[in-house]
Parts: sequence; structure tokens; C-alpha cells
Amino acid sequence: MASYEKALNEFDTFNPVRNLWRNVLIVAISDAIKIKNNIIKFKEFYEKRRFHEIDYVTLPNSDFAKICEYAELDHNLVRKKVINTLNNMEKNYDKDNMPSMPWKRLYQSKGINRESSGNYTTVSKL
Repeated sequence: MASYEKALNEFDTFNPVRNLWRNVLIVAISDAIKIKNNIIKFKEFYEKRRFHEIDYVTLPNSDFAKICEYAELDHNLVRKKVINTLNNMEKNYDKDNMPSMPWKRLYQSKGINRESSGNYTTVSKL
């Protein structure tokens, strides 16, 4: 029986309250990411607007710190990672190496333009 108690104390146990607050953080961060994605896509429309969802997870505030405390996470580390993610989204938005026209991509692909190897067994030989 002693080894069972040691295993419970040694490893992380199920904590529904902590999991609840971690899910609250997940929803807040995903809302900020969705809004940042829309801001990047439609820059002219959103350029002079401010969003509370992004401010909530990027600017220091006591509510965010308290929720991170309930979730047993460091609020400064979470905020830093969210800010890095949002900045990386903005940096990597237009780094698409593919041509802008989809039919041009198909035309230039090696799979479509490859030469026949002559090893196909078709009915045309009959």
C-alpha cells in the first residue's frame, strides 16, 4: 500500500479545477490567434481597431495572472509565448513560395509533366 501512495505523490494527479482554468486559457489564447489571423488577412479593415482578446493575453493584467495562477502556470512565460506566436504569425504570413495561380502550380508540378516509363499495362496494347 505504501508504494501506491508514493506513486500518487510522485506523479501529477488529476485536478479538475486546474484543468478547467487551463481550458479557459486555451479558449482565450485561441480567440486571440483567430483575431490576429483576421487582422493580418484584412489589414486595411482592422488597422485602427483594438481588440480586447489580444490585449487580454498580451498586456500585463491581474485577471490573466490570477487565471494562470489557478492553472498552475507562470503568467509571464505564457504571455511571452503568446506574444512570440502572434509575432511569428505576422512575420510568416506572406512567405508562400508557391505561385499565386493554382493552375500554374499544377502545370509546373513534376508529377503531371513526367515522361512515361513504358511500364504501364493498359488495354491499348491489346
